[in-house]
Amino acid sequence: MIRIDSLSHAYPGQHSKALNDLSLELRAGSITGVIGPNGSGKTTLLKTIGGRISPDSGTILLEGEAATREDLVAHCLYAGDDRDLQSTTAKNALRYARLRPTWDETAFARLIDRFALSLKGSLGRRSLGQRSAFTSCLALAAGAPITLLDEPFANLDVPTRLALAEEIIAVSAQSDGERTILISSHLVSELESLIERVVVLDRGRILSAMPAEELRSAVLALVGDPQAIRELLRAEAEVQILEERPLGRLAELRITGHSRALVDAARARGIEIQPLSFQDAFVSLISKEK
Repeated sequence: MIRIDSLSHAYPGQHSKALNDLSLELRAGSITGVIGPNGSGKTTLLKTIGGRISPDSGTILLEGEAATREDLVAHCLYAGDDRDLQSTTAKNALRYARLRPTWDETAFARLIDRFALSLKGSLGRRSLGQRSAFTSCLALAAGAPITLLDEPFANLDVPTRLALAEEIIAVSAQSDGERTILISSHLVSELESLIERVVVLDRGRILSAMPAEELRSAVLALVGDPQAIRELLRAEAEVQILEERPLGRLAELRITGHSRALVDAARARGIEIQPLSFQDAFVSLISKEK
């Protein structure tokens, strides 16, 4: 179990905090996705958990014990678009990765074969997609109990993204609950079938954290006469209107905080209920913050 209590961090010269009193629990053995717009704090969160950044305040606990930066580096592995890798060779990066006691040489050999990656030459001369795939291969083979994948699908073509998702699921399944994986991505649709839980970030704060399958049902689209919809919602104190979109004489209102009784009442009044995709639900959730 990883618990994050009241984590805050601000970069020098920035008026707003990259992380703002953020608290979160990650269940051991889970695959969790972190999604949010650019600048929401995704990379800062992963780097802080990985010991790359020291927070201004707050605590990270591993199995109930406050973790030092050394603890985080030992137990967690951050893998992202690391600029240090651009100035080294694949063999040097591999030599460093092999220092981890949990390193799996067989797994790494299989991964680079699947993704057709070479160990020859400088990583800086490779395409962004090749460098991203190589970084993910190192991270998955490293066997760190807490693996932090920052935008692993960026710059990958569709077949490679699907293959990487398969490998992440396989690694998690083979670990028998011993490995926790946290993935950030702006490719929201890529995460839907991969993650068990989703954390939605915006401006350094958590907007919501829930099982991934609940994100779609957390936001509902009501389509009908706008006045009729608003009259229906007037008595619903828990309901938040996230967006309103005109559709000629009708309107689509996207809401959250709704109950089953509200859904039934809407249908009884001839108001259409429309399901949303995983990505559309996410977009609506962050729209209320703008």
